[in-house]
Amino acid sequence: MTMRTRQQLVAALSVLLCSDLQHLTVEAFAPVAVSESVAGCRQYYDRTRTTVRRGMTTEPAPPSGKGSTATPIASPATSGDDDGDDDDPAFALSAPYEEIQYEDYFDGNRPENAFELAVDNFKRQGKTIFSQAAEALGLQQKDPRKPPYNLGLRLSNEAVTETERLREEGGGEVVAHPVSKALYDVGCLFLDRLFDERPIQRFWFLEVIARIPYFSYISMLHLYESLGWWRAVELRKVHNAQEWNELHHLLIMESLGGNAVWSDRFLAYHVAIVYYWFLNLVFLGSPRIAYQFMELLEAHAVDTYGTFVRTNRKRLKELPAPKVAVSYYTTGDLYLFDDFQLNTRPGSRRPPCDSLLDVFENICQDEAEHVMTMQACQNYALLGDKVVSPHVEYPKLEEKRSLWEEWSGKINTEPSEMDGF
Repeated sequence: MTMRTRQQLVAALSVLLCSDLQHLTVEAFAPVAVSESVAGCRQYYDRTRTTVRRGMTTEPAPPSGKGSTATPIASPATSGDDDGDDDDPAFALSAPYEEIQYEDYFDGNRPENAFELAVDNFKRQGKTIFSQAAEALGLQQKDPRKPPYNLGLRLSNEAVTETERLREEGGGEVVAHPVSKALYDVGCLFLDRLFDERPIQRFWFLEVIARIPYFSYISMLHLYESLGWWRAVELRKVHNAQEWNELHHLLIMESLGGNAVWSDRFLAYHVAIVYYWFLNLVFLGSPRIAYQFMELLEAHAVDTYGTFVRTNRKRLKELPAPKVAVSYYTTGDLYLFDDFQLNTRPGSRRPPCDSLLDVFENICQDEAEHVMTMQACQNYALLGDKVVSPHVEYPKLEEKRSLWEEWSGKINTEPSEMDGF
């Protein structure tokens, strides 16, 4: 099959799956001018990658600011407050931003058998199928008050590609198996076609997929342990923390309307199932290649989020952070937040979360941490350098114990819903 034929096939599939018909015009596939500055998270990613490759264990120098130890996302010398087309009236907010709230963010009502769950899900999904069809035919209008339609956020495929090119030219190329690289290239091509100028939906799709490898790794580690072949408790713990982090990225995108379209959900869930079993098989053959493939995806996530931040900096500053993001980065289970960051001392990275700009900068830095963890996991598979929870690396056990007592004391003294029972 020729490259032209493949592109035509992808374009045809996108017509069937994409929800927003205005993105399916010929102009949607035309090249878009690339901004001169596409720094995003590139500086942070390049620095952390070099740190891991050299086997360094020193902590990055903290910048001035609100307690974060990570390098600022955008370079003042190249980006500043220049937002490209951010001031275009066509992308002005059409209505006040209303965060989408879900009663079952974390837990459903009760566990049920698979048949009942499937029937309930079909009823919910059926309504949205008809709504999407009505909107596509012009019989129903989108609610202008709900995100992501009213946020005015943009993302150019060409700008993301340019960011990736600059990273690779700067020594940040991920050396991967040819089959892994081919699958990655095909996946990026589908993302570009299906989510062109739909950044929040694209991010939601990516986060659905991003959780899957950690499920797979944990499953394989449980299998090896159950068979008595091999045990890696600390590695499994780190993967749990990574999945918890990706879960919150997913919840943030849902609060911004990233999963509002039925066809996006249908595609994401089915790709996730196939991806899970594919990675299980890869892990059985070579854990290193399984980790390597995830490094490719996480590096792409850094490029994508970094470009997005660069393009929408001013607009993101104006929008409030979703409640789930504030909870995760400031008041949530910060033990798990620390547990996937192998190059950062526990308790030292406490990023701000005052605006949507802070949220996406935090997510971008999280993805850079995942890149480093995947590199460390490959070193584990290749050289035997163990990957362990950062919490076990305290020089003194008393220090870890004191932090635990501080946390437990705070929990026990705060008012509880159980008071009075």
